[in-house]
Amino acid sequence: MGEKLIHNFDTMRDLIAKLNYHTTLYDSGKPSITDKEWDDMYFQLQELEKEFGVVLANSPTAHIDYQVVNKLNKVTHNHPMLSLDKTKDIDELVKFCNNIDCIAMAKMDGLTCSIKYQNGKLVSAETRGNGTIGEDITHNIIFVKGVPVEIPIEEEFIVDGEIICTYADFEPFKDEYANPRNFASGSIRLLDARASAARNLTFVAWDCIKGFDNLSTLSEKLFKLNDLGFLFTPYIVLSAFTDNITKEKINHAIYLIKDTAKEFAYPIDGIVFKYDNCKYYNSLGATEHHFKGGIAFKFYDEEYETHLRNIEWSMGKTGVLTPVAVFDPVNDGESIITRASLHNLNIMKQLLDDPPYVGQTVWVCKQNQIIPQIVKAEKFWPEIPILIPKKCPICGENTFIKDDFLYCSNPDCDGKFINHLDHFVGKKGLDIKGLSKATLQKLINWEWVTSLKDIFHLYSYQNEWAKKDGFGSKSVMNILTAIEDSKDCELWQFISALSIPLIGSTYAKEIAKKCATWDDFRNTTDFLMWDGFGPEMSSSLLDFDYEEADELVKEEIIHLKNSLQNQQTVESNINGKIICITGSLNHFKNRGELKSFIEEHGGKVTDSVSKKTNYLINNDINSSSSKNKKAHELNIPILTEDDLLKII
Repeated sequence: MGEKLIHNFDTMRDLIAKLNYHTTLYDSGKPSITDKEWDDMYFQLQELEKEFGVVLANSPTAHIDYQVVNKLNKVTHNHPMLSLDKTKDIDELVKFCNNIDCIAMAKMDGLTCSIKYQNGKLVSAETRGNGTIGEDITHNIIFVKGVPVEIPIEEEFIVDGEIICTYADFEPFKDEYANPRNFASGSIRLLDARASAARNLTFVAWDCIKGFDNLSTLSEKLFKLNDLGFLFTPYIVLSAFTDNITKEKINHAIYLIKDTAKEFAYPIDGIVFKYDNCKYYNSLGATEHHFKGGIAFKFYDEEYETHLRNIEWSMGKTGVLTPVAVFDPVNDGESIITRASLHNLNIMKQLLDDPPYVGQTVWVCKQNQIIPQIVKAEKFWPEIPILIPKKCPICGENTFIKDDFLYCSNPDCDGKFINHLDHFVGKKGLDIKGLSKATLQKLINWEWVTSLKDIFHLYSYQNEWAKKDGFGSKSVMNILTAIEDSKDCELWQFISALSIPLIGSTYAKEIAKKCATWDDFRNTTDFLMWDGFGPEMSSSLLDFDYEEADELVKEEIIHLKNSLQNQQTVESNINGKIICITGSLNHFKNRGELKSFIEEHGGKVTDSVSKKTNYLINNDINSSSSKNKKAHELNIPILTEDDLLKII
């Protein structure tokens, strides 16, 4: 019964997505299916909803309108929504479990929410707030994935869980927001439900507060929530019936839950341990701060104390000036860290102060051991404040603030063009060797390049260029040859090079897998139907000005090949192997090319070394990098590129 329900809920979610998409096309006067085809899907959905007594979020059968509210009203919870005690010591977990049946659950990194139903209808949703008073977000919750708006239960029914944004859904927004948690927290609080719905949030349940009174354990309740259309957090029951709950057993549970969360692209920041028996859990009560029947095992990145010296402003391709914190050097044992992006003005104010100030004590870590991040700071009245610039640091024209981002008002700002140009010829674009950002700036200063098209006509300056300081006949010829070679490029490279908002190399490759040619891409209007392409990405692709790109394809690009179309995996000795890459490369141009090569031969590339990793690729086998150390600890073979090619 459970497998049938899961299958049918997947079918229902698929039908809802298709119906809503085609309704949008119909309303805009561009229908792509017949009325009968729409009705057939609608009646199929209606029958499934009648059969199971469940109506999922955003179903067209529910006739729910998008609401706009003036503010988020404060609400008092009908049950305490307290926190949990925390630890990072496995021995503490063994002591907590005390050989009593426990349930270990993924601790979702999002915004805690409580949802209430009466007479089978969703009637309210509220954020955790301070544990006693939260905010009413009912107008938005009905459009969140994993939330049924109708269930076949007449009695009052209350479910607690987490509103999250999966890493897959966060991908289009990662350049604008610090992390999925901040993104989910802000998106569910939007006053306009239509804007919130476009953010593709997900609700993951982790407790049934009221209902299922006949069930005695939390694990049974979570499993039963699935029968009502809810998604529930990954969990494992640690039973003391046959054996003691040992350190090894807990470590194994943590490993399995983290692996499952990764499979579903769920952002998590720890593992929650609770006593599985509901009666026993409730009997333990709570302090003013936390429930005694549970404890959270947190994942910690090591933090380093340092001092802020300045905020620099980095301009992107669209004119956004991103704040970058500059601080006293920090040595994490692998590299020297001196800078960290603050992403936008709101995050800068939250992390630092309003305004930040010179000498401010900050704590820095490498998020997921990769990205430098400021995690917290001391806050008090500044002596030397660092103010948001009213003039663009690049062109000197006025700046303005919109939606927590600082923009340059000058449409012809050199900062916008140089970054757009740098991306176009860079590794994630056409990958033209020799055209560094410094070289591009000189070409702009000499007024040889004023558009993307000018790149392909630099041969007319060959003799003059060779006489410029820092250049010579050979280096100029190498650059011109690389430009000529770039005219024969991959379709995905060209799409990625255009700087279409929200479309990087990853999604450009997905487009190339579905569109054989440039004309196929230009004639596509149904991006929203593709997996992973949400409303904002679809709008970005449809609204982008392709005039310059069409001209380049027509007049400059000789051949847009597409090796990704109907790409077949080559059978090889690395089929199914999990491989991590680090260090510099010799045979391949960059990691992206090596990654593609591995994937073509059936391997899977990951960013970190774990017990599941089969090989680490590093040409410097004796390197003291953290990945090499981890590989040695786990007895994972370290291969050079030559070793890899021999295996294949």
